[in-house]
Amino acid sequence: MKTYTKREFLRMMGLGIAFMPFISCFGNGNNNETKTTGKPDPSGSKLPEKSEETIDLTKADPADVLLLTRSDKDYAVFNKAFNARVKKMPKYIALCKTEKGVSLAVNYAKQQKMPVAVKSGGHSFEGFSGNDGGMVINVSQMKKVTWEANDVVTIEPGCVLEEVQAALFAKRQLIPSGSCGTVGISGLTLGGGYGFFSRKYGLTCDSLKKVQMVAGDGKSYTADDKLLWACRGGGNGNYGVITKLTFKTHPMPATFTSIVLKFRNLTPERFTEAISTWFTVSETLAQEAFSAFVLNGSTLTVLATTYGSNSQLEAAIKPIVTIADSVSRTMDQNLPLAMKRYYGRKGPILFKNASAGLYRNFDDIKQIATSIFNKVVQNKGLIYQINTLGGAINNTAMEQASCYPHRALPYLSELQAYWEQPAREAPLLKAFQEIQDMILDAGITAQYRNYPDINFKNWQQAYYGDNYAALQKIKQQYDPENIFQYPQAISLP
Repeated sequence: MKTYTKREFLRMMGLGIAFMPFISCFGNGNNNETKTTGKPDPSGSKLPEKSEETIDLTKADPADVLLLTRSDKDYAVFNKAFNARVKKMPKYIALCKTEKGVSLAVNYAKQQKMPVAVKSGGHSFEGFSGNDGGMVINVSQMKKVTWEANDVVTIEPGCVLEEVQAALFAKRQLIPSGSCGTVGISGLTLGGGYGFFSRKYGLTCDSLKKVQMVAGDGKSYTADDKLLWACRGGGNGNYGVITKLTFKTHPMPATFTSIVLKFRNLTPERFTEAISTWFTVSETLAQEAFSAFVLNGSTLTVLATTYGSNSQLEAAIKPIVTIADSVSRTMDQNLPLAMKRYYGRKGPILFKNASAGLYRNFDDIKQIATSIFNKVVQNKGLIYQINTLGGAINNTAMEQASCYPHRALPYLSELQAYWEQPAREAPLLKAFQEIQDMILDAGITAQYRNYPDINFKNWQQAYYGDNYAALQKIKQQYDPENIFQYPQAISLP
């Protein structure tokens, strides 16, 4: 068998690391399914049968896995994350191409008694896909997409959203995923996942039918009901490394309409009028519609979209259109082309983003809305955004089948800070935390796992509600030695 140098291997596999949060995105311009089981999956490449087996990862077939150390020039390439604020230095990066490679890497980490983090796109807001002194299992090169019967698709975890959409749109199908093209499909799905199509089809994880995972024991499992429940909203890298995700897909609409409203030089009074009107309007949106409310300094942008009835959307948003300073419309654009408008730009960049609470309605933030407005206006680089959830997301059957606990809360807010000059970081992060404190003091405790904040005090309940103890039991089953760990990872009971 031919052996490859590291340079040859990297050329063979290609690169691709990027990310951009939602506001920056829209600101720029046939195998049959197998029955799920919690037992090891004997299919595919032969995996190591015993974790005690001595493994030398430096001698593994580079078509399966390549071990990078800090002295390798390609270490920096694969250690790069989108968030330039968070810097991690793992001892090893295991660049995996196959499930066998993942298993070898897990067992090697166990032998070395080092913690493991999992990286696909490197998009974690707080750098949870990296670590210091441990191993990072990098699956960014695992990009196969396989169509099965009945419009079911299996996707490897290294695929990013623009690659997933290209494969699905070619079949005129979609999954209800996000908007930024460089977000990894694995992390997006495992933490919940939402976007333009979620109010009709649910969260991304609600379309997840099956996962295959190399667990903390180094063996491959096809998920049983409990593990699948945990993978629908429980976050990435807690129990093992996902190597395949299988989704049911949905018919792709032909066209997509977007309407953008602008409010400029807002005063606190105009801001209050705009946000209260937006909440009233957004409650009436059809399931095919979506809206985002984005405050950047004293400028407010409201995005409203639909792939359903344009006239229905126009009627719903009329009250806020009448008070906006300007309105621009892009009607009935080819949907695949329209999605590319939201793919965003490549990093790394300096930023801090986090969930800023899930809300029932305007009453939840009415008493603090003006204070948030003033803080954003006073601190250039801060952005406060609210997105519509609701619709099919609040579905009883979907709730029972997933650990995502916030179905009844139809609004998700996020706080963002961007800077280029290092001197701006400290004051922006101070203002950022002050807004988070306002939100917590207002009694808002529910937060979105995919938008973590390292400063959340009670993150276990904030992300998972009453489901955290059940997730700990699953952790104990699949990763009893706590190989997979990072700040805010599911812990052993």
